[in-house]
Amino acid sequence: MFEKMKWEDVYSLWKQNSYQFPKILTDPSFAETIFVQYNREGCIYGYDWLTVKEAEARKKLIMKNPIEFLYLTKPSNKGTIQTAQMLMEAKNQEEKVAIWIAATANELLECSFESRIGKYAKILEMTARGFLRNRYQIWHHAMRKLVPEIMISYNILDNLICKDFDVAMELIQLNTLLIQNNYKILLYSSLKEGESIGYSYRLDSR
Repeated sequence: MFEKMKWEDVYSLWKQNSYQFPKILTDPSFAETIFVQYNREGCIYGYDWLTVKEAEARKKLIMKNPIEFLYLTKPSNKGTIQTAQMLMEAKNQEEKVAIWIAATANELLECSFESRIGKYAKILEMTARGFLRNRYQIWHHAMRKLVPEIMISYNILDNLICKDFDVAMELIQLNTLLIQNNYKILLYSSLKEGESIGYSYRLDSR
């Protein structure tokens, strides 16, 4: 087994395997902007990543009771919020792919069981992080959850025989597809037309 991979080879593997999946896997990522009424000092601006059902309920809550949203809503995991924003800030498909690989492989490391997925996932994760390191502020090491969830059942993962990078990559792509179909990225904003906020995870925007 190789100890290292070049990013070019990892990206080529993603593209090669992506033909087996629906086109949504390579569709552009987007966030639905939800205006939040806020008349105090400062502003509301930030991303969230919720199931489709939760997102619809959240939008209704913001419209009916913005105060409850502001003060009583439990914030989402910081790691997944950063991943969502990074996907929104990706300049091209290659960056987007690297974000999905690094974030999802990180989660697979926690549920590799006896299938040896972790050995391959770790190399894919580190290679993708290496590509992103000169482009983004990378996730803090304390962040343990970088995608909303691993939607492939643990029973399948536990009994899967993983002998090469193809299987690990296809698991990353399958989970990415499931997340795209079942989750929605929201952007909460109290900014008025023409206003902007400068914070970005991109290093070239600083």
